[in-house]
Amino acid sequence: MKSFLFVYLLISGVTVALPLHGQDLSNLEAQRPLGFSGALELRGIYYNANGIANRREPFTYLLSGSPTVSLYGWSIPFSFMVSKDERSFRQPFNQFGMSPTYRWITLHAGYRNVTFSPYTLAGHTMLGGGFEINPGKLRVGFMYGRLNRATVIDTTTQSLVPFSFSRKGMAAKLGYGTATNHFDLNFLHAKDDSTSGPGIPLHDNTRVLAAANTVLGYSMKFLLFKKLSIESEGAASIYTRDLNSPITFDSIADPMLKRLKGLLDVNGSTEWFLAFNAGIGYREKNYGIKVNYRRIEPDFKTMGAYFFANDVENLTINPNFTLPNGKFRVNASLGIQQDNVNLQKQATSKRIIGAGTIGAEFTDQLGVDINYSNFSNNQRPNTLRFADSLKIVQTTQTFNVMPRYTVVGERMVHMVMLSVNLSGMKDYNSYFEQEAANRDIHTSQYLLNYNISFPAKLLSVFASVSHTAMEGAGTETSYDGVSLGGNYSLAKPQLQAGINTSLMQGKTIAGKSMIVNGSLNLNYRINGWQSIRASFFLTNNNPGSVVTGVNPAFTETRGELAYQINFGL
Repeated sequence: MKSFLFVYLLISGVTVALPLHGQDLSNLEAQRPLGFSGALELRGIYYNANGIANRREPFTYLLSGSPTVSLYGWSIPFSFMVSKDERSFRQPFNQFGMSPTYRWITLHAGYRNVTFSPYTLAGHTMLGGGFEINPGKLRVGFMYGRLNRATVIDTTTQSLVPFSFSRKGMAAKLGYGTATNHFDLNFLHAKDDSTSGPGIPLHDNTRVLAAANTVLGYSMKFLLFKKLSIESEGAASIYTRDLNSPITFDSIADPMLKRLKGLLDVNGSTEWFLAFNAGIGYREKNYGIKVNYRRIEPDFKTMGAYFFANDVENLTINPNFTLPNGKFRVNASLGIQQDNVNLQKQATSKRIIGAGTIGAEFTDQLGVDINYSNFSNNQRPNTLRFADSLKIVQTTQTFNVMPRYTVVGERMVHMVMLSVNLSGMKDYNSYFEQEAANRDIHTSQYLLNYNISFPAKLLSVFASVSHTAMEGAGTETSYDGVSLGGNYSLAKPQLQAGINTSLMQGKTIAGKSMIVNGSLNLNYRINGWQSIRASFFLTNNNPGSVVTGVNPAFTETRGELAYQINFGL
């Protein structure tokens, strides 16, 4: 059984998670006690621009490294960078965690992303601890920790940065079964610490309120007779928007909430919501069908997930078919989706959601893939009869066909591929016919690509032509392009060279534009741990009559020379 150590790097204010293999304690004696690996690169960069001011320095250098220390299977990465204008060292243990495993026991500690069910704890980062145990068919899990760290409001601007209270929570799972046949009960309780923030009013006199959430749900999956599958998940979420609400509970008539008054954080700002999905499918060797239903009430949310789509109800049917030889495949989905689940909105939007994929191999050389989707939207008035001009009836269609032809010979391999992609949004609102027509959008994309390779000579050459056009909202835009390039290896595959050029011409009602790009890359592998890389890039941008007098034509060139060392001890 595998576990993972997630190490987070804080780079430019953005937290990035790197999944790294963790420690399996049941195989500890086989793990390497200590290891050191990584890469070191020194790069020089040249830049020049004609027609515009330089957008970077004419010359700069960059020394970067990414060493990694491993200890009994745990990986600890570092990174550093030294340039002409900047020096930095990053040690990624601003956030760290581990999940060691021994047989059927997994422990979680530190920053962890654990999922018990989509409606309770669903991948939210938690700083804390917990465990998952699976002796036999028993399925037990528990997590406790901090979901949010308290932040403050900028008192000079009264703006969010963003503001949040410190939020702690616990989640649990109790079930019985296997991965294909099980029934689980799931629980989540989370609560903001209202004393962890100043509660300063914002510039619009609103406040960020301390909240609490309790979710009770279930999940089940059964496979019967190895062909019939049944699965379902559901939850009830009790959400208190303001723990310090002055609204008296006696003014709330909900009988269920009154029963929970002594058990949970319930007051006059408390509401409860339901979420449910279920599916039943039948599968044979070469065909199958599945029906899915999902209903999520408005404002359903869980503090154990970052985002949740709500106020949605849909029913879909998904058939699939494959010939025994695998040369013909069909996958389709067709259904109906709508919002306004509780009939509280002034209008209900209904959509037909459909998609299909066909794949065929006519011969060993000729094949084709076809994709089609048709999503329509129809908004109709419900509780309030408003003007017809506010109705929305639209259809979005996408069609893609991709035939390919391949010839494999002893000395060379040919491949020709054509891609045609057509899409459009049709507005059927007839309140102003001319205006509705102007709102239609049609896009077409065509790409023809040819590739020839000589495996014995380690040489490949490619060429492509493309055309893209868009019409809509009173505008017409098109782009025509051509690309040429190739790759070649020599000196016992120690040296690789690649070249790529492209030309793109744009056309609009205002005029034409032209963009030319070119690149050359050389990579020489000195030995198993050293390599040299050289690159050259050229861009020529001529806006032409489209923006004459606003943005001038210009040419940019950039060159790089890099020396890299890869090491492992």
